[in-house]
Amino acid sequence: MLIGKLNIDNPVLLAPMAGYTDIPFRMICRERGAGAVYTEFVSSEGLVRGSEKTNDYLVFVERERPIGMQIFGHDPDAMAESARLIEAQFHPDIIDLNFGCSVKKVVKRNAGSALLKDLPLMQKIASAVVHAVRTPVTAKIRAGWSRQSIVAVAAAKMLENEGICALTVHPRTAVEGFKFPADWKIIAEVKSQLSIPVIGNGDVNSENDAVRMFRETGCDGVMIGRGALADPWIFQKTNELLHTGQCSAQGSILGRIELCQHHLSLEVTYRGEADATTMMKKWYRWYFRGIRNASSYRERLVRSHSLSETQEIIRELKESVCADPA
Repeated sequence: MLIGKLNIDNPVLLAPMAGYTDIPFRMICRERGAGAVYTEFVSSEGLVRGSEKTNDYLVFVERERPIGMQIFGHDPDAMAESARLIEAQFHPDIIDLNFGCSVKKVVKRNAGSALLKDLPLMQKIASAVVHAVRTPVTAKIRAGWSRQSIVAVAAAKMLENEGICALTVHPRTAVEGFKFPADWKIIAEVKSQLSIPVIGNGDVNSENDAVRMFRETGCDGVMIGRGALADPWIFQKTNELLHTGQCSAQGSILGRIELCQHHLSLEVTYRGEADATTMMKKWYRWYFRGIRNASSYRERLVRSHSLSETQEIIRELKESVCADPA
């Protein structure tokens, strides 16, 4: 898949997710076949103000490439300036415009999916950013603000005309959030109208879902969010299934525990022991899903405040699984 001049070998991408797509998890997904990864989205206003916290979200390591950085905001000038700052400081492979986030604190600022109610302003933002940088600029949209205002095709055509290099479509409305099934027909409709790559997103929880999205919508790529939290191997498995019709068994119970240990070691490397122990607590429910008697280990891990204790509890769980693999 070509995004501008950037060639992405495996068109199965990791979506930007606030609180999750940090350096360690992005590295884990790249190691397991993700064709590109994205940092957590950041506020254009925060970047222009020089917020150190905002900048910290954009730090990455070279072996993560290709990497995208997603910005949100409502002011065309601030969005353009933040894109220039990102390009100058971080040199990402992609700059992505968020027109899809439906979180209240973003929508209240007339950003994210709120812009689906104001396509002229969306157009001004897209034009300003595209003309501000040389980096390929992409965008992510939803189907529309509500079922009464499905604007995906109109927004997509406009964004392509403004020079957007690729478009990700999440086929739910902002009002729906994640409450209803994603309507993949909207992705197919957008794809039929555009010449730039269209990336589908929504309700992809397995490699079979990903392959089905490719086949049912004709999309050029698939972007996976929550499905990757539950199964970081999903990128490699999707690629294998697409090209061979089958995929190797990965993500066994033991494999997930070992990946959890690897994830912890990466967190220690990039955050230090204290922060790593805290940051890992949200991950245990994903790594230990479906493991018999794992709840007691999870509870102990959440209460743990030291790296050595955390490592020991995970070792105990691994030994328990090895002793009783059933």
